[in-house]
Amino acid sequence: MKSVGILVAMWEELNPLRKHWKLEWTGPGDFFCGKWAGLRVQVALSGVGPRRARAATQLLLKHGQPDLLISLGYSGALKADLQAGDCLLAHSIETPQGHLFYSHPFTSLENHAARWRPSRLLSVTRLAPTPESKGLLAGQHPEADAVDMESSVLAEAAQQARLPWRAMRVIIDPMHSALPINFSNCVNDRGQTAAAKLVREIAFNPHKIPALMQFSAFESKARRQLVQCSSTLLEVISPW
Repeated sequence: MKSVGILVAMWEELNPLRKHWKLEWTGPGDFFCGKWAGLRVQVALSGVGPRRARAATQLLLKHGQPDLLISLGYSGALKADLQAGDCLLAHSIETPQGHLFYSHPFTSLENHAARWRPSRLLSVTRLAPTPESKGLLAGQHPEADAVDMESSVLAEAAQQARLPWRAMRVIIDPMHSALPINFSNCVNDRGQTAAAKLVREIAFNPHKIPALMQFSAFESKARRQLVQCSSTLLEVISPW
């Protein structure tokens, strides 16, 4: 049975996948395993950012011994036509330092292009929470469709290990929308939202409640699409 190692940054990304794929915690760390579409699926929860992603990817390589690495999660749009819930399948990833990684071609994926948009991701080290910050990145990296913080780390590790990789991202905040609050203040090292910190952040910014409600609707769309598209991705590549 082929083995797939999957990296996600946040519990809000992992939890719906864990339920849908019936994954069980096995350790070490936040490491979950199960089966889907005839594949052995191993998911590591990294926490946000490249440093944590690098540690979790090494955990996947050491304990999971995967045949394929996949980066899954949410992303911010760098193109005006992308909306919350749109699914992107990366054919390449670039970094602000000029590194460029090309994903492994699976011919079978081309027949399912209607489910996702072939894209280039920009992988950065800090959040781009505002339209201005996303607009600046879009101007500097015109070929990039969306921005994330972990995918290039997985791609680099896969390249070093001589393993194929893919990255799938679902848009959670469109290009001209802003994250309503500073979520980095509300997330712990394990990528879990700390309820008490979130409540405190809202209490100090009550005028942002309408924006939070809109963002919650965006997140709901993104969550459904992440489960559906990532499950389809595994089903399509399973014969490989």
